[in-house]
Amino acid sequence: MNGTKVTNYMQLYGAFFIYSFVSVFAKLASNQSNIYMTILFIGIEIVILGIYAIVWQQALKKFDLVVALSSKGVTVIISLIWAVLIFQEKITINNLIGSALIVVGVWLVSADE
Repeated sequence: MNGTKVTNYMQLYGAFFIYSFVSVFAKLASNQSNIYMTILFIGIEIVILGIYAIVWQQALKKFDLVVALSSKGVTVIISLIWAVLIFQEKITINNLIGSALIVVGVWLVSADE
């Protein structure tokens, strides 16, 4: 894999990394009893979505749409990691099976890239 291709994939997966924080701040917003904190977390979500939209559009210029959209499934895995690290949730066998299926699917679609 050449340097440009690695950089392109880093940008694509960087967009997914940014997007994964939306679920973190959504959960933080839903757990608040203070309306101002809820609004703050929702505002942070909107800012994250704006940043993600810009990075995503730039990444789309470098990939076939099928590859880019199928790769978006890794966001679920990143969100699972945040659930464990930030919210101390437990990983179940179903989470692991689902994550493995996502990785295999992304690999199959991206293999020709």
